[in-house]
Amino acid sequence: MKLNGKAVFRNHQAQVVEDVEEYVRQWLRQHPSGKIYVGCDSKRRGATVKYATVICMWHVGHGVSELYKNELVPAPSDRFTRLWNEVTRAVEVADQLRSLSDIHVHVDINSNPAFKSNQLYDASIGLITSMGFKGAGKPFSWAASCGAHKHCQ
Repeated sequence: MKLNGKAVFRNHQAQVVEDVEEYVRQWLRQHPSGKIYVGCDSKRRGATVKYATVICMWHVGHGVSELYKNELVPAPSDRFTRLWNEVTRAVEVADQLRSLSDIHVHVDINSNPAFKSNQLYDASIGLITSMGFKGAGKPFSWAASCGAHKHCQ
């Protein structure tokens, strides 16, 4: 999960991707109509939380390629901090890629007020859009709720 003490992105074959920006740039050259989505999800395991952040490169009509990184950190004291950490991790990665393409940021926070995570929905989407990205929460945030989710299980 780490290289020189830092979480690293890997491709679908679990190979380390040294230069994520260059990898995505090359992918976009090969797929000029492709779209880039960034998402993050987490799972608490006792005293730790595993965060999974993904870069989903969608070749429209042909499927999605992913880069992912996993981080295992001490669990925050409350659920909302854990969820907010998902948002900030996704935004940080999107910010690294902003010069390459329009970036969509997906968060695993529910737009439906019946769910507790909805308390962070407006703030999350507000941060994402204020940074110049397109944002989505559940049920439209497939990069987080599907792509990242499978890597934090």
